[in-house]
Amino acid sequence: MADALDTSDAPEAALLHCGMVPDHERLNLRLRPLLLEMAERIPDKVTNGSTGQSYFDNKWLSARDLHLLPDEEMKSLVSRIEIAANHVPWPNQEADRRLKIIAMWAIVSKVGMEGKPHTHAGKVSGAYYVDSGACDDMGIGAFAVYSSKGRLIRTLPPRTGMMLMFPSNLWHGVLRYESEQPRIVLSFNLA
Repeated sequence: MADALDTSDAPEAALLHCGMVPDHERLNLRLRPLLLEMAERIPDKVTNGSTGQSYFDNKWLSARDLHLLPDEEMKSLVSRIEIAANHVPWPNQEADRRLKIIAMWAIVSKVGMEGKPHTHAGKVSGAYYVDSGACDDMGIGAFAVYSSKGRLIRTLPPRTGMMLMFPSNLWHGVLRYESEQPRIVLSFNLA
């Protein structure tokens, strides 16, 4: 049964797309250790925002250029994201213009990680869960959708291999994550 959501103050919330990436187990066998190794070796970026403000606490954040890595599994994921994004009739998207990833970054969550409500640059944004960590259906560490007025509209518990896509102007965040097990997410913007 579909849930009735009041999205009158966030119509873009109705355009949230969610699905499992086929063969994600094989992809993640390479991506998980790659990203954890980067998190150990490379200092936290603190923020990727132009204002210097970070929307996340208690995390490791990579640079925004992961879509350019020469790794075969990363290239495969980038291709899958672009194909999926271009199969959706997004509002205000010219029919002959293909969406391409313009930024991709990783977030490795630590205990107490929480993502404040924010939007993204680009036309379409999303997240791919390389490892959802310890999550449950009670909302701990869930992806959260907000109205532009800050009202929580919906939560989605992440699953390993799940990909979300949504209009970049959708207000979203992450509810507090309390597990010692790292959660590894690749976020991306397309234009």
